[in-house]
Amino acid sequence: MRDVVVIGGGLSGLAACYQLEQSNLRYTVIEVKRRFGGGIRTITQRGFVMDAGAFVIRLPADDSWPAELGLSARLLPNGAGDSVFRDGAESLIQALARPLQGGRLMRMAVSSIGRWRGRYTICLENGLVYDAGALILALPAPYAARILRHLAPGAAERLGNFRYDSIWRVSLGCHVGALPPTLESKRDASHPFILLTAAPGRVPDRRHRLLQLGLRAAPDQAPEAVIREAVAYLGLGAAPVVAHADHWLEADLNSRYDVAHAQTISAVKALLPAGIALIGSDYCLRAPMAKGVARLNERISMGGKAALAAEASLKARRRR
Repeated sequence: MRDVVVIGGGLSGLAACYQLEQSNLRYTVIEVKRRFGGGIRTITQRGFVMDAGAFVIRLPADDSWPAELGLSARLLPNGAGDSVFRDGAESLIQALARPLQGGRLMRMAVSSIGRWRGRYTICLENGLVYDAGALILALPAPYAARILRHLAPGAAERLGNFRYDSIWRVSLGCHVGALPPTLESKRDASHPFILLTAAPGRVPDRRHRLLQLGLRAAPDQAPEAVIREAVAYLGLGAAPVVAHADHWLEADLNSRYDVAHAQTISAVKALLPAGIALIGSDYCLRAPMAKGVARLNERISMGGKAALAAEASLKARRRR
């Protein structure tokens, strides 16, 4: 009999599993994809290490998780208080997943959740049913809304109103001589961020640079067309050595991250039954990215707190 089921194996979900492991709780993580990490994925081509999601991160000075996960030496400064992972952002996912001993259900989708005899039931789309004392939903709002529609319809209705920006992340590995004189002037409403690194390990040598450009474009565009648009917009002096474009529909929540946003998140969580936590980038109180630079700490902290809350809920139930 498992104590906790975590639905979603992205960054927040894995952070929750990591804490559940420390607490010696029996858990299973359910992930719809073949791999963990959600939008965090690293691609290596011709000596360039590219990330499908944000590849530049910013950490609070007192954050301890890089050292705890053995990643301190893999984080390289990238100017202005920012850093990059030498081996790509997926190294963070691997470091979180490596010590996990709990159950894993990969390529499994959850259709709904319910309650039976004081425990939560998790109905999978293949007909199997799991149960748990507590649930951690590490899902974007539309998916959380779908599986909560019977158990918590009020929360599901509010989650269904979340809306997203449509930003492609285009990675370009270029010779340094192909870059325009300045990149900052290229940033505008249609191109919300342009990031650059020459960090060792991320580029083949000192003569090359890795760019990541944010480009607002329709999600159904062909990646090749998005890459051509990005190259033309930057006015590169030569074709990039490598190019890669990625789009994730729920990557960028449309929110001002103001008092109204905080109230919406609080209202949704207040409508959840006891023993259910909702975590992930959609529920951050600060924007998880600023000008393309990722803030990971709130998502990691959210996962750990959800695991501790699940442990407290289970203990309280056993005392009754």
